[in-house]
Amino acid sequence: MLGPRVVRRKDLDLSLNLKTEQFLKTPDASQANWLISRSMDELADDLVHLDSVSKRFVSGSKRKEIFEDWVKSQAKYDDTQLIIDGQQVMQDWERPYMEAMAKVATKTKGDVLEIGFGMGISASYMLAMGVKSYTVIECNEDVRMEFEKWKKNHPKCDVSLVFGKWQEVIGELGLFDAIFFDTYPLSEIEFEEYVSNSVTFAEHFFEAAASHLKDGGVFTYYSNEIDSVSRRHQRALFKYFKEVSFSICSPLFPPEDCNYWWADSMIVTKCVK
Repeated sequence: MLGPRVVRRKDLDLSLNLKTEQFLKTPDASQANWLISRSMDELADDLVHLDSVSKRFVSGSKRKEIFEDWVKSQAKYDDTQLIIDGQQVMQDWERPYMEAMAKVATKTKGDVLEIGFGMGISASYMLAMGVKSYTVIECNEDVRMEFEKWKKNHPKCDVSLVFGKWQEVIGELGLFDAIFFDTYPLSEIEFEEYVSNSVTFAEHFFEAAASHLKDGGVFTYYSNEIDSVSRRHQRALFKYFKEVSFSICSPLFPPEDCNYWWADSMIVTKCVK
């Protein structure tokens, strides 16, 4: 059986102890050594890099737990943010990131589906860049009212809203040239399962996105990755998409009290069916 392994860096020692002989049992021991060395080196280098990135984080603030049913929770808008049930849902500092993802979603100039209207930032960018049609799924009553106000400013555009949770209504829809996922957890259970325990909140939407894209269609989403994408994240994407590419949106300037993002950059994803 392979013994304990240690990778040393200036500020950390990373150790691995395999418990059974069957784990990573390869035809030749050198093959297992290669797999282990590669994985441990990557993790150690990632931690060292994140140490330097963490020095640029804003302080952040504590996130309020989700207690109410967000379908009927009051949405409060001002010039800089959207607050639902005391939660920061979207803020004005995200504009560069929304614009970068909008560019991905409008490459085909076709029919676009967005999950979550928010402040309408990405929707406005996409209409300005040019699309054949824009459809959004939104489940909050107050946000739907904001959409109706926004829609009046685009009388010549083919825009529509499907009201409800995406899990309940997306099956009624057809195929799209692009899908943009930019919504939020609706309960503490969703936060725990899809934010804390997933590579990205959008992961539980990957299969639905692939099912509702035309061949060659593109998918983009709020990634919550700073300046690279983990191998676990990539494996989750390649289950559903044939091509995946990434770019970095930087600089970003989240305010000191932001409770959902702390870094000065974020990854933009482009996934092709």
